[in-house]
Amino acid sequence: MSKTELTGELLQQQKAPTLGDTLSQISGVSSSYFGASAGRPQIRGLGGQRVMISSNGLPVRDMSSVSDDQLVPIEPFFADRITVLKGAAATVAYGGEAMAGLVDVDDGRIPLQHSAHNYTDQIEIQSGYNTGTALLGRFQGQEQGFAYNVNLLHRERGDFKVPKNAKDPACNDWSELVLSSQLQAQCQVVLGQPQWEYNGTKYVDVTPLDQQIIEHRSDNLQGKVENSSNYQTSFTFGGSQVFANEQLLGFSFGYTRANRGIPGFMHLTSKGTDQLAETGKIRINSDQYRFDALYSKEFKNNSFLNHGEITARYTNQLDDESLAERSVNTFELSNWQLNPTLNYQSSSELTGMIGLALEGSKHQGGGVDNYLPDINSDRRAAYILQNANYGPLSAQLGARYEKVEYEPSFPATYEPGRGQGSAIADREFNLHNYVASMRFDILTGWWVSSSYTHAERAPAVNELYASNPHFALLIEEQGNAQLEMEVNKATEFGTGISFADFSITANWYENQYENFIYLGNTGVNRGGVFVKEWRQADTENTGFEVELSYTLATKTAGDFTFSAFADATENTPVYQFDGTYDPFTIENFFDPKPDQEAEYYRRNLEGDSMPRTPADSQGLAVHWQYDQLSASLDYVHHGAQDKVAKGEFASQQYHLLGAYFSVTQNLLGYESEVYINIDNLTDEDARPHQSFLRQLTPLPGRSVAFGIRAKI
Repeated sequence: MSKTELTGELLQQQKAPTLGDTLSQISGVSSSYFGASAGRPQIRGLGGQRVMISSNGLPVRDMSSVSDDQLVPIEPFFADRITVLKGAAATVAYGGEAMAGLVDVDDGRIPLQHSAHNYTDQIEIQSGYNTGTALLGRFQGQEQGFAYNVNLLHRERGDFKVPKNAKDPACNDWSELVLSSQLQAQCQVVLGQPQWEYNGTKYVDVTPLDQQIIEHRSDNLQGKVENSSNYQTSFTFGGSQVFANEQLLGFSFGYTRANRGIPGFMHLTSKGTDQLAETGKIRINSDQYRFDALYSKEFKNNSFLNHGEITARYTNQLDDESLAERSVNTFELSNWQLNPTLNYQSSSELTGMIGLALEGSKHQGGGVDNYLPDINSDRRAAYILQNANYGPLSAQLGARYEKVEYEPSFPATYEPGRGQGSAIADREFNLHNYVASMRFDILTGWWVSSSYTHAERAPAVNELYASNPHFALLIEEQGNAQLEMEVNKATEFGTGISFADFSITANWYENQYENFIYLGNTGVNRGGVFVKEWRQADTENTGFEVELSYTLATKTAGDFTFSAFADATENTPVYQFDGTYDPFTIENFFDPKPDQEAEYYRRNLEGDSMPRTPADSQGLAVHWQYDQLSASLDYVHHGAQDKVAKGEFASQQYHLLGAYFSVTQNLLGYESEVYINIDNLTDEDARPHQSFLRQLTPLPGRSVAFGIRAKI
């Protein structure tokens, strides 16, 4: 398992409005990118239900793992530390939703008191060109054993600018569009009546140029992406009290409200429209309430127990999706969690932790376009992690047992569709996760590591029960209530060398998925959108990451830190047969072999790669610090992705160049940092391959943000 932490000045420089964008310069990490307001982290080419996002150590249960267009209810600008764990080993402590990795955001909403802590109030103001305007405030202090922390944020951004047209050039290319109805749907275009002629071997398009009419259902503006604006307001208040015998009791309350557009997307056949062909802009209103509580105790005089902790959380999230200012889809997700843990030490070499995870969720949907039934979910888990350290050798063993239960029901507003997702049933899963890892320090400054993880994941609610059109993804999404648990047998090897001010690390990984759950093609178009259904088959995820860093300290010119990284990942179906099986021959028609038949259709519908696999990337950065001045320049190259699934189009390479400059000085009696942050300096037309929005909108063009951070 590879671990990366963002803290301090580097975190300040890389903070972005979405969590995915904040972490996008870490090797092996990408953003799902659903516009400037929604971007969920993906790790090693996988995201959604396989990347756990946690806040202060507790999982964040929200709808962003179900649908990429949903806002991740975590504010990166409040983060004191962001930890990224890459690999399946995190599943022992966090469950199967961490199969690809974990992102934990420590925002200090419950202040953990330290006698040497310097409590300082801070205000930050940011605005600029092609960027949002934001006002942030953090106010904290401590009086007679009680510490408090208040965070305030308001951010708003208009429609963002792009270097060329909003849509991909292929969306204006008749020759590309006429051959692919899927591309027409992704581009949201309608073609004039094509004319076909048989040339003796196949039908070819012979439509005259003056009749090659492309009608755009959604706007294809030049230099701007319509309906990409958003605003957000967040507030948190937390406090903690220290008691005798090394005890602490803390709590926090948080509220987030957001309104955001889904750029480029239009409903095509909503039940809420007067006509099937009517279109309209999609906007989503979100409200979330969150309550956290913490009790911790240090066992100073106990020879076995070190630390005990009980964390609890309750969240309530309400999203209202509107089409042309009419509400068509709502959902409410409420969740409670209770996690007690104990840290122990049986000897100086042996330490460990045991824990429980108790959780319940309730999903309720509404509106004319509701695509999920109501679902009650319960999770119960127990786990143990044992660490051993003997000189140059360190090892960890861990095990987790988890039980997941789903109880769906039909609300009055829900109409089941026609696919497997409508055949709902209660489900129960018993999951087992194990991990064994070791690290050996061969020499001072040179180490090697390896790990093996057996991880199991229960299908998610949409994978089991989705039914009807899911307009945010421009598909009809069909679940399958008969899906089995997903199993990952993960192997990872790593090595690192560090001496003086130089370090380099490398990791290789292989994840062998059994019953990998994926959203598969059907080839059916219904109601203006393509039908996709959740299926299972073996799949392989492999790749590597390399990172290096060098610090050069000078007496006259300041300190320079040079860093670089490279990563690559592949997600490929695992086929057992040679592909020659033909289910349409008479001898096979009456006696098909199920395994060969299933593989035949997967080959012909999915191809040799899983869709939306991020392209390989390489990055370079230099950071400079001299007295009160600091600056950085970062460059990331995202390669072309031509390993694509059936019906998917290759994407072009692109380059992102960014710059940051700041000076710390006294302004009006307050210690302040004035900074300039420039993204996409070369105004590149950048379209991430992993994004559902790739054909409809690129990343924002050149953006320049000016800001002031002041300690008051």
